[in-house]
Amino acid sequence: MDSLPQKDCEYDLDNRMCPDCEQPLENIGRKVVSREPVVIPAQFFCKNTYAKVYKCRHCHPNGGDKLVTASTPSSLFNHSYVSSSVLANIATNKFDLAIPFNRQERIWKAANLELDSKQMANAVIKGAERFLKPLYDLLCDQLRQEEVVHMDETPFQVLDSGKSRSYFWAMRTPKEFANHQIAFFHYAPTRSGKVISDVLTSEYSRAVMCDGYGGYSQERLPESIFGSCLIHIRRLFIELVKGLKLKDDAPATQAVKLLSKVFHCENNLQYQTPAEKKEQRQKLVKPLLETFYAFIEGISNRMHRLRNAIKNAVKLKSRMYQIFEIGELPLSNNAVEQSIRPSTIIRKNSLFAKSTAGAKANAIFYTIVQTAKLNSLNVFKYMELIFEAHTRFQNPDLKAYLPWNPMIRQLCGN
Repeated sequence: MDSLPQKDCEYDLDNRMCPDCEQPLENIGRKVVSREPVVIPAQFFCKNTYAKVYKCRHCHPNGGDKLVTASTPSSLFNHSYVSSSVLANIATNKFDLAIPFNRQERIWKAANLELDSKQMANAVIKGAERFLKPLYDLLCDQLRQEEVVHMDETPFQVLDSGKSRSYFWAMRTPKEFANHQIAFFHYAPTRSGKVISDVLTSEYSRAVMCDGYGGYSQERLPESIFGSCLIHIRRLFIELVKGLKLKDDAPATQAVKLLSKVFHCENNLQYQTPAEKKEQRQKLVKPLLETFYAFIEGISNRMHRLRNAIKNAVKLKSRMYQIFEIGELPLSNNAVEQSIRPSTIIRKNSLFAKSTAGAKANAIFYTIVQTAKLNSLNVFKYMELIFEAHTRFQNPDLKAYLPWNPMIRQLCGN
């Protein structure tokens, strides 16, 4: 609690006479009895913006009054309660804290500000389209410049799409060796592999870390290299072991143990650069992975579920071995799955998006919020700063508002 602002509350004696001899007591200091955090509920006030008006006394004799008015920031939305701070608060509640609009209504009602779900949804859509989309596109450009990009997709329902299932495609830079920490979300009504080339472009020639879904293919990204997630490969064996309660000497159990050795070795590698990591992997990890593949390929008595687990592992073997050629390539796709998890919680609380425009706005806000968090920014402060910039400047310099900019870190850091 030392990082919080401090407020001291002192309690004194009502009677400063000694209870034994009734002589005056001498103060010798004070002692700490307890320390506890105190919450101050959110405070709201009305900001009245005035512009000073000046009159030129010299021009008056020659005609009408010459009046000069000071310039002021524009409103975020004309004739609306939704200011920069209000929209930042709505978005933080929705996309960081997973509080749906209908529950937020009660927050605003308690503040004597009538904002209903429809107004909040419209503000989020307009805010995303007008103020965040250019920054969102810039983050996508930055993502395409990275040596490795994690990719995954998660279902989402959009009522006006006419489909029972649409998708958010999630992308993420690796935790290691990336130029910048970026989480990027793209809405699409389909799971088609075409979406991958739409986002990264067909000219993308770097590495994509993904699961075994067939949409991740060189048919869409002919110049790219694809890695594979060892955790996904292991998962089928683990499900088999747990589901059938297999013994330690069962082939599936042995396969899990062999993969555990691979993960343990990977986690204990000593390196500073991608080249050093590649060298260490070739020396220490590769023999362990080769032992795993030799073992599963040598299993002759394969029941159906074990056969499927082995078939999946063998199918992804060449992609898995890319870790011995590209030091930047992670062993798993966990990083992007961790970025997807908050959006899954939000989706469970909100159930669906009513419109395609709403789904696209969600993707934009997910991107801004998750990228801000990856860069240790206060989400509310960061979004308020972006919205305020649009009230002050017609075309803000977007690069100045990228979350890793030193000025942004100073103003919005946690």
